[in-house]
Amino acid sequence: MNENGGKGSSADGHGSRQPVHRPVLLQEVMAILELRSGLVVVDGTVGAGGHSRAIVPCIGPDGVLVGLDRDSEILREAQATLGEADVAGAGAGISLFHLPHSGMHEALARIGQSRCDRVLLDLGVSSLQLDRPERGFSFMADGPLDMRMDASSSPTAADWLAEVDERTLADTLFQLGDERYSRRIARRIVEVRRRTKIVRTAQLADLVVDALPGAARGGRIHPATRTFQAIRMCINDELGELERGLAAARDCLRPGGRLAVISFHSHEDRVVKHFLRAHMQVVTKKPIEAGYDEVRDNPRARSAKLRCGVRREDVA
Repeated sequence: MNENGGKGSSADGHGSRQPVHRPVLLQEVMAILELRSGLVVVDGTVGAGGHSRAIVPCIGPDGVLVGLDRDSEILREAQATLGEADVAGAGAGISLFHLPHSGMHEALARIGQSRCDRVLLDLGVSSLQLDRPERGFSFMADGPLDMRMDASSSPTAADWLAEVDERTLADTLFQLGDERYSRRIARRIVEVRRRTKIVRTAQLADLVVDALPGAARGGRIHPATRTFQAIRMCINDELGELERGLAAARDCLRPGGRLAVISFHSHEDRVVKHFLRAHMQVVTKKPIEAGYDEVRDNPRARSAKLRCGVRREDVA
C-alpha cells in the first residue's frame, strides 16, 4: 500500500490528523459477514476497533467477539473503543488478545471456544501506526526507523538495513514493493551505510529520492512509498503471517462459517484469492472495492479489496 493506503483513517493524504477513525469498507463488511445474534466472531486484526464496534451490536448479548492484534499499543485503542458504554451495553462477550491473527486457535481456547462462526482480517498497516512518527512506519514526519508491528519483536527496520546484503535488499524492494528501481536504491543504501547508520525515516526517504533518476521523482505517490512498504512487509513477515492466518481461519471456522479479508495491494490480494479458491466456497467472484464517496472522504480506502469465502461442509 502507499502512504495514503491503510486501515481506517485518522489522517488525510497529507498527514494532518482527523479526530475520527474510519474503518474501511464498513458497510460492505457488515453485509457480507451476514451477522446475527449469538455468533462467535474473530476480528483477527482488530486495530482501533472500528469494525468490531459495529459487529458487537449485531451479535447481541449471546454473541462473542474475539479481537486480536500483534500491536499492543493499537490494542489499547481497541480496548478504549470497545469499552465505551454504548458498545458494552450490547452485552456481547468481548475478549482482546495481543496475538497475531495466526494465533486465533490460542485466543479461542483461552475463552473456552473451539470454533467460531465468522473471521475478519483487515490487513496492512493501521492509520494509527502511520500517523505516529515514533513508530517509524511513515516518512510524512521524521522518526526512528522502526516499522515493527509488535514492538517486542526484532529486528527494527534500521537493524535490518544495517545487515541485509545488497542483492537480498534489491530483491525485497522489487518483490514486495514493485519497485522498478530496486537495484539503484539498494546500491545507494549500501553505499551510504558504509559511512553512516541509517536510523531515521526522513533519512531513508531522502536517500531513496537521491537514488532515483529525475523523471522518477514525481508522480501521484512519494518516491519512497514502495521502499517503505517493502521493508515493512519484510521485517513483519506480513505475507507469511497472512498465509498462517488464512489457514488458522479455515481450521477455526465451523462448516458454513464465513471468512472476510480486506487487502491493500496486489501481493496480499493474490494470496487471498488463491486461498479462497483452493480451500473455501468463494462468495466474491471479484473483489469488492470502496465506492467514490468513501474514497473521497478517506483516500486510504482507494486500494482496499474485500474478498469472502465460506468454509465447506466437507472440510475436516
